[in-house]
Amino acid sequence: MSDTSPPTPILPSLGIDLVEVDRIAAHIEDDAFLERIFTDSERAECLKRAKPEECLAARWATKEAVAKALGTGIGEFLAFRDVEVLTVPGKGPRVRIHGAYSQFPMRISVSLTHTNTTAGAVVMIFPETTDIQD
Repeated sequence: MSDTSPPTPILPSLGIDLVEVDRIAAHIEDDAFLERIFTDSERAECLKRAKPEECLAARWATKEAVAKALGTGIGEFLAFRDVEVLTVPGKGPRVRIHGAYSQFPMRISVSLTHTNTTAGAVVMIFPETTDIQD
């Protein structure tokens, strides 16, 4: 019998990812793709922007960076939609974890960047008890 619980993350941890904006732009009209990767809130936030492909690419990079920081990648225990990236006015991007990894108390700090061609994310995941300034 296999264990169906996700591996306990080793914290603190770091994840980094880069994605070409054109990879996301190629699918911007593909609703099935967008719904499979991004939450309703992420799509609503990004699709109203002047350059939605840059916003979505930065969120894709964040999801991948979180998966790397957790050490599992996207797959059995972590789906793309389990990592939600939303902008808090006056505070910047924030990450919320859903699904199997939501059981672990952790704080996630993220820095996003993008140009016309590339989006990137750096993610640090800390134990919940770590004192981080919001």
